[in-house]
Amino acid sequence: MAISRHRRPLRDPQAEHALFRRRALVGFLLSMLALVTLAGRFAWLQVIRHEEYLTRSEANRIKLRPIVPARGLIYDRSGHLLADNVPAYRLELVREQVADLEQTLLGLREILPIDDDEIERFRASWKTQRRFQSIPLKFRLTEAQVATFAVSRHRFRGVDVVPYLTRRYPYGDLFSHVIGYVSRIDADDSATLDPARYSGTTHIGKSGIERQYESRLHGDVGFEHVEVNAEGRTLRVLERTPAASGEHLYLTVDAGLQQASVDAFEGQHGAAVAIDPRNGDVLAFVSLPGYDPNPFVNGIGHADYAALLKSESRPLFNRAANGGYEPGSTIKPFVGLAVLELGVRRAEDKVLSTGAYRLPGQEREYRDWRKGGHGYVDLRESLAQSVNTYFYSAAVDMGIEPMSAYMVRFGFGSPTEIDLGGDAAGVLPSREWKRATRNLIWYPGETVIAGIGQGFWVTTPLQLAQATSLLAAGGRGFPPRLLYAAQHG
Repeated sequence: MAISRHRRPLRDPQAEHALFRRRALVGFLLSMLALVTLAGRFAWLQVIRHEEYLTRSEANRIKLRPIVPARGLIYDRSGHLLADNVPAYRLELVREQVADLEQTLLGLREILPIDDDEIERFRASWKTQRRFQSIPLKFRLTEAQVATFAVSRHRFRGVDVVPYLTRRYPYGDLFSHVIGYVSRIDADDSATLDPARYSGTTHIGKSGIERQYESRLHGDVGFEHVEVNAEGRTLRVLERTPAASGEHLYLTVDAGLQQASVDAFEGQHGAAVAIDPRNGDVLAFVSLPGYDPNPFVNGIGHADYAALLKSESRPLFNRAANGGYEPGSTIKPFVGLAVLELGVRRAEDKVLSTGAYRLPGQEREYRDWRKGGHGYVDLRESLAQSVNTYFYSAAVDMGIEPMSAYMVRFGFGSPTEIDLGGDAAGVLPSREWKRATRNLIWYPGETVIAGIGQGFWVTTPLQLAQATSLLAAGGRGFPPRLLYAAQHG
């Protein structure tokens, strides 16, 4: 009979029970530790950091959205509307809600006509705006484009169509150099603007009255607290502080007189300024050719802007305020008045006009416009017939320094105080001016031709209009002004 050498050990119930108890205890302790940890974490989040996470939650659910104020309107002195606001739609993107910008732009260009200029301007704004701000991509969407986007809206998180008021200039180029235009805020503007006051604002005055009175036209921004869903779509408005519209401005210009002034040029280039000497009101302010400011509002294309810059007619140049011209015979009334007030001559004193004037000891002749001259003329006759000889000798008798000092009274050689900004100073010739600007001496012959508004003389049409207004008012006139009145919107 065979006996096995290996016998299975007998089970030890007590040892197994002890092992089980130890394992159960370890499991219990681990479970309790997990529960304590979970409870501690819960207490940390719900009690200690409750306010912080509640604030974060509310920030995700409730958004503070700016309400852009309606820009003030601009009228002429008779109430004709020169700058208006019209309703439109624009396409906007919110940085913090757009996951993939390039794919979003690519998708939008597949369904909407977004050109390269619009993309370029958008990218410039994208870099400078804050993450929570809406950045416009395309302005003035048509109804068909709004409908096209609405069908595909679910594809574009952080993109929305927003109603807004856009600037419109009903008279086109008629008041372009007076009203100016508004355009999109760029990086340079953003660096100087008050971010709170311009929150949500996309446009700012760039030239003319729009720029000069930007602070009054803009108004004050409002705010509303809105509840949004996970996609950032507005569910309801919780609280609203309305915006305050900008002031409505009434200008001194008259639309009828402005149009009549333009018509008088019969298509020629030039400038005209009409001022009421009783109060300084600018009744007409014309620079031809002008330009249509409407394309500038929502971003003029590079090609169109380049065409304006390269045009030989220079439509963007304000000839009335910045065009420098020899005043010529328009200066003669001021020279004649200077002769009287400086005591050089009396009004009845006569000068012989033979058709040419010579300085003592010189052979050079300074000719009159009439061959053979005008004979003996006094101040009244010399003004009526524009006798060069009279004013040649008047300038020499006064001397260039006394004459220049007198002309300062009428604003020559300095910018006017018109509320348009940026007008040119022109040139009031004198020995001091020539030495300072050209480091040259003054010659007697330069005094001769200064008497008839030639040589170094440079004036702007606006300066001449101001000087003539002061002359008509007996020297007690007013600075030219364009703002007639203002009214709260």
